[in-house]
Amino acid sequence: MRERRRILFSLFAALMVTALTLLLGAEGWFQRADLLLWDQYLQRGDRFAKSDIVLVEVTENDIRAEGHWPLSDRRLAEALRALVAADVRTIGLDLYRDLPVSPGVELLERTLASEPRIIAVKKFGDPQLEGIPGPQALEESGRLGFNDLLPDDVGESIRRTALYMTDAQGPQTSFAMLLAQHALAAEGVFPGPDPENADWLRLGVSRLPPLSSGYGGYRDLDSRGYQIMMDYGAANFETVSLSELLSGDFPPSALRDRVAILGASAKSLRDELPIPLGGRLAGMGIHAHVVDQLMRMARGLSASRQALGDWAEAGLVLGVSLLGALLGLGSAGRSMFGVILLSGAILGGLLALLGFGYVAFQAGLWIPVAPPMAAWLGSAGLLTAWVSSREAAQREQLMRIFARHVSSDVAEEIWQNRDAFLADGRPRPQRLMATVLFVDMRGYTARAETMDPVLLMEWVGQFMERMADEIARHGGVVDDYFGDGIKADFGVPVPRRNEEEVDQDARSAVDAALAMARGLEELNADYRSRGLPECGMRIGIHTGSVVAGSLGAAGRLKYTVVGDVVVTAQRLEATDAVPHDFEREPCRILASEATCARLDDRVDSEPLEPIALKGRQERVGLRRIRTQARSVG
Repeated sequence: MRERRRILFSLFAALMVTALTLLLGAEGWFQRADLLLWDQYLQRGDRFAKSDIVLVEVTENDIRAEGHWPLSDRRLAEALRALVAADVRTIGLDLYRDLPVSPGVELLERTLASEPRIIAVKKFGDPQLEGIPGPQALEESGRLGFNDLLPDDVGESIRRTALYMTDAQGPQTSFAMLLAQHALAAEGVFPGPDPENADWLRLGVSRLPPLSSGYGGYRDLDSRGYQIMMDYGAANFETVSLSELLSGDFPPSALRDRVAILGASAKSLRDELPIPLGGRLAGMGIHAHVVDQLMRMARGLSASRQALGDWAEAGLVLGVSLLGALLGLGSAGRSMFGVILLSGAILGGLLALLGFGYVAFQAGLWIPVAPPMAAWLGSAGLLTAWVSSREAAQREQLMRIFARHVSSDVAEEIWQNRDAFLADGRPRPQRLMATVLFVDMRGYTARAETMDPVLLMEWVGQFMERMADEIARHGGVVDDYFGDGIKADFGVPVPRRNEEEVDQDARSAVDAALAMARGLEELNADYRSRGLPECGMRIGIHTGSVVAGSLGAAGRLKYTVVGDVVVTAQRLEATDAVPHDFEREPCRILASEATCARLDDRVDSEPLEPIALKGRQERVGLRRIRTQARSVG
């Protein structure tokens, strides 16, 4: 029944953690973590060493050489003509040219109008910034694309790009898409609708599904237009500076039949944005990555990365939450090793999820792992806390029963083996072999009527404390105190597994009795020095089968053993059938034959005639343990 409740609670907890995780995910709590993991996965992906893209950069040295910015129309026209002369397949002009910059205005207009390989940029703009038109000569040519970038809220990094957008004039094509489209046309590759889904774009051999508002780790993404994720698959792009281009100081093969993007990379222009690979990149470099990706996808060298659907993601979160709950449910035991093992398992689960996400990412599937990781921690943590709280309550209850009567080692053994005797928060009744010891303070009754109450309590208390300490030191459990006596058990509450252990309990009980006899001598010496009366002591010991369990109300449980063995041990202690000179030897120890049969020869004992005990028909065989003998331990 208890195990069933534990399982039901773990299932309930896993479902609650799953629901909370999905709710937080829908509110975008994990978007930042998932996008940062996207960046890490992307950084560790493979890179293509070769690319058709070459960057013609206007550097700081080029601007200093010109003496001003922006470049004049003449200088820009010379650069474009040089690219044409180098037999470039497609030319991208990533410099705004909405206003003329003399000299060379007419030369630039003729160059732009006459050369169909040139594609220039314009800017859509946003509510805060006005758009920037492209060169007048290209307004009606279809060779003007927008170069607007889409920084994410997380780190303002450029992780996606828009291939198409719509403004007041209708659908518009991006600068990068126009460049890739023009370059691929020479290979007979043209964009068109996907045969299986007319709303999707197909370019060459690849389909390019557009991003949705909930793609992958995104939540409420502004997915207007036709957006795709960038893969930044190119390792590096070859570069040629403006001065090298104009001077002809570059190998002819560096530009022939390639896509050249002319733009500015000078740091002073502040045209750089953060990218997932780390660091910042100029706009022309980001557009180059888009063009390179589109051309690779058209040729079948790369493919769009798919994302896990909502239902699949919910199922993953539920599955991981259940596993976390099972881990927490099995986290019983608060030893240092158990804590380390549990911590290692939780950490291992997190690393496994990260590794799973990375492998899937490299295989072309984006699995947002931040929600499953949160569910793993939540379920494991919740169940661990629940199990720990229950264990703490159980431990408190057990220690309330045992801690006052046993050594710390025995108490810890009781706790570690609690499943062997614990049922519904209290020790379960069980039959086991044990040795029971009774000790009685001789002389208490006579002194109780004459001694000062304070001195009497001190006198008896010192006796009880010393004897209880010896019992605990020898592994016994103080079962009960009654006036001037003690009942102790050896072999409880953890059941013994074999006869050797039962024998050891018998030896431990006798050793404890001998130690108490020596302790009595020391006590009497102390009593004499303080003017207090001396006392004697009777001990009875018997070994056999007992029933151990707890008695009392839930808040006041008492662990004890009952049975004929207990009665016999008590009667051995109290019997007057064995005469003894307490003046000469203040301690009398009587042990049954059942106990003595388990002792070794080092215990000095005196065989006695069997005696009849009160309430028993059969006589009991017994021995007197000589207190001058040396104990086994």
